[in-house]
Amino acid sequence: MPGIEGNTLREWRRARGWDVPQLARQLRRAATEPIAAHDGLVRMIRSWERGAHALSERYELLYRSLGFGENGRSAASAAGGTEAPASDDCATLGTADSPAAETDSVEVCCRTPDGRIMFVPLRQFTADAAAVTAGVPRPRALPAAEEARPAQRFLAARRALRDNDNLFGPRDVIPLAVRQLADMREASKSLRGSDRRELLLPQIQFADLLGWLYQDGCAYDEAGRWLDRALEWAHALGDDCCVAFVLARKSQLACDRGDPVTAIAAAGAAIRLSDGRHPRTAAAAATYGAHGHALAGDAGSARRLYGRARSALGGDGAPPAEWATFVDSAYIDVYEACSLAALGDHAAAASGFSGAIRGLRPGYHRDRGVYLAREARARAASGDHGRAANVAAQALSIGTETGSSRIFCELAAVRGISRAGAEPDDLARFRAALAAVQR
Repeated sequence: MPGIEGNTLREWRRARGWDVPQLARQLRRAATEPIAAHDGLVRMIRSWERGAHALSERYELLYRSLGFGENGRSAASAAGGTEAPASDDCATLGTADSPAAETDSVEVCCRTPDGRIMFVPLRQFTADAAAVTAGVPRPRALPAAEEARPAQRFLAARRALRDNDNLFGPRDVIPLAVRQLADMREASKSLRGSDRRELLLPQIQFADLLGWLYQDGCAYDEAGRWLDRALEWAHALGDDCCVAFVLARKSQLACDRGDPVTAIAAAGAAIRLSDGRHPRTAAAAATYGAHGHALAGDAGSARRLYGRARSALGGDGAPPAEWATFVDSAYIDVYEACSLAALGDHAAAASGFSGAIRGLRPGYHRDRGVYLAREARARAASGDHGRAANVAAQALSIGTETGSSRIFCELAAVRGISRAGAEPDDLARFRAALAAVQR
């Protein structure tokens, strides 16, 4: 549940003297209705304690039936400093062999003068100037009027986390985003009127961000749940642009799941809400709808909607604000290349990916890796195995840095297609490198 931190859950468990499997057994004994099987519950507990997922109301009640509460939290805090961390408290996102380290430290994101994004311990922002690490600037103070508005603070945090996602992938960003959303939900309880309503916008954006982070980890069910929450809050806000954007994102998720029917329907609804008023959102919706038609084998409808996406991008309309700022000509080109691959024209798809990558905006590091991996897959499918291996090696380097499951899924397909390649030395090096990072 929002407001219960993973650290609190972990410390309470350790104060009881239980390891994670023992707690899973206790929760299953306390349940009066069927719940997750033991192994699945063990993974869920570790995810809750890392802050990667929010504890649901159902499981919170089970925790409380075992004595979790104010007294339990106090006891846990007293015991927390005397017990070493459990060595098995780690889990993964998307792949089984990319553990995310547990941490109890609080970090925030900042941008350095040369444009880099860094995670910096919170204490650096509150220490005296002499104690601040060299090269890490103090954050710019907000004007007093903005500082008094919680929504502005959370919107700034969301922008920083979005930048970090592009550089480092989802694994390190998810716990920070979950905590920010929990803080927002807690802050909204003390607000009334326009201030409370204003806080809905960052809540929608954080839910969308979490949906994207899980989508990048190929955890599609969890991504769908966050987008459902974003859509619910967008309707509560009554903002057609927000609703249209979340519908477009649901279309994109359906494309990734290979569900053209849902992709086309969600994109159509988003276009109707945004067309003529919110051009970038309309362009995004038309792009995903076009790819949905390509997945269904309808090349003509796909071409028509890609044309509509480009027209929307170049048209007049309301400023995009925070929505769909990532959509540009290169982004549409990438999706059109994906559609060509889905329709079986792999050589044209490879050429399309190559051109789109050259036009990619700076800062989209992880996405560049995804597009390189897709180019490699298209080249392998077209028979250009040697070049496919070289491009795949570039994507693998980015995938290793960011932990993006989308990159590794594409590279696994490259490996499968390329087994009979004509240049075994290049392919053998790529397969060995991929196997090494997935151990």
